[in-house]
Amino acid sequence: MEIHERLQQARRKAGYEKAADAADAIGVKTVTYYQHESGLRGVTRKNAERYARFFRVDLEWLMTGRGKPARKGLVPVVGYVGAGAEVHPVDDHAMGEGFDTVDAGTLPSDAVALMIRGDSMYPLEDGWVIVYRRDRDGVPSACLNRLCVVKVANDGPTLIKKIRRGSEKNTYTLESWNAPPRENQTLDWAAPVEDIKPR
Repeated sequence: MEIHERLQQARRKAGYEKAADAADAIGVKTVTYYQHESGLRGVTRKNAERYARFFRVDLEWLMTGRGKPARKGLVPVVGYVGAGAEVHPVDDHAMGEGFDTVDAGTLPSDAVALMIRGDSMYPLEDGWVIVYRRDRDGVPSACLNRLCVVKVANDGPTLIKKIRRGSEKNTYTLESWNAPPRENQTLDWAAPVEDIKPR
């Protein structure tokens, strides 16, 4: 099996039926990705590293076919949580590659992590990670009364808050341990926190 065939296998296993969808999610030109996956164009090590991170496969396996494809349990860290439990993304891709990885056990392949900086999330500590997966827009009912990563509408901040129903239609009250609640907020999306753990 050649590298382009392993790339196809990694893409399908990651749940992308179409190469164009994968290219869009990765943030590469569709024609470039097609050429890599069809074998018309060689895959550089830099590109292979990007694909391996995104598809969560072992780089050595992707490049050479040696070893096993799965890179189990590794989740990309895509941002920091700072003052006011505000998320500061450091990766332009929503399902991104991240700047680091953390071991998150058996969570789904689309999970990502945020790293806490400072003591703004007390009793959680500096360096701990918060793992979540965002699989849709809107606020699923599973988010109510749970700690979630939320995006406030109208270009508002991304925050980590407990969600409760607001007093106005289609709004939510956002609560945290050490800050006053933000009442009647409209949200673009919310995703339940799947895990919180020391690094």
